[in-house]
Amino acid sequence: MLVQLIHNPASGTHHSARLSTLAQAFEACSAKVVMGTTEIDGNMQLAKESDLICVSGGDGTLRLVIAAIQKSGAKTPLCIFPAGTVNLVAREIGYASEPEQFASEVMRGYLAGPKARLKEPIANSDHGPFAACLSAGPDGVAVARHSPQLKRKIGRSAYAWSFAKLFLRWPREKFLLEVTATDGSKNSLSCEAFYIAKGRYFAGPWTLTPEAGLGKDHFHLIALARAGRWNFLRFMLSVSRGKDPKNLSFARPYQARSATIEHSKNIENSQFFQEDGDSMALKPSQIMMTDHVIEYCLPLDD
Repeated sequence: MLVQLIHNPASGTHHSARLSTLAQAFEACSAKVVMGTTEIDGNMQLAKESDLICVSGGDGTLRLVIAAIQKSGAKTPLCIFPAGTVNLVAREIGYASEPEQFASEVMRGYLAGPKARLKEPIANSDHGPFAACLSAGPDGVAVARHSPQLKRKIGRSAYAWSFAKLFLRWPREKFLLEVTATDGSKNSLSCEAFYIAKGRYFAGPWTLTPEAGLGKDHFHLIALARAGRWNFLRFMLSVSRGKDPKNLSFARPYQARSATIEHSKNIENSQFFQEDGDSMALKPSQIMMTDHVIEYCLPLDD
């Protein structure tokens, strides 16, 4: 069995010794390992003969690998070793964080065949796929303005510090959305922030809506009609306490297949947008479900 182990050498969380330990753990399970690296332009080399692709990194690294798989048309199943700052997809699937346990459980899952696979329909913006979430609003600005140096020192707390500094000059914008719901109905709305959840988790152990989760052929969208300081804090407090934000008067939830975005003329760049915890290089104008499906190899214990 051949496992391609893909990592992002430019990531602030990259640790070569831990990666080597992971490779040795797969080899101890009788797998052959070939290494691969992500490229920001998506032109990474996927081993055509591989039986399993293991992504060592966070959701941003996973997104790049999904884009390469989507582009190549490969059908190779995936697994994610949680080695990033935030690991939303790995958290939801339940992958272990210790290399030996991870490799052992993933190999059992692979050998179990289709019954141990999670089929995940892919959601794209018009600039490529995202793995877990995409949003626009103040948190997108916080992601764009965070310090990578501070992130390497204190992890995801660097985002919290960046967000706290926004209170001195709070960013507000208008977005016009046309949302196509799962029943085919179209809804036009104006909002100051919106959140799209493909997976269960957002920004760590929090859930935007209890109905979100991997494996579904739609995404969940929550639009905030008003996102001033107070309303935004109420929204974040609701999410952090495990409450459904649809009960807030300024929040509107949708189960959707697509959404088009009309930007305010004041938005000259993409700093309001983030996907999978990374600032977007280009502002999106459309989010849509695709016909492409990837398979996650589920971990199985003894």
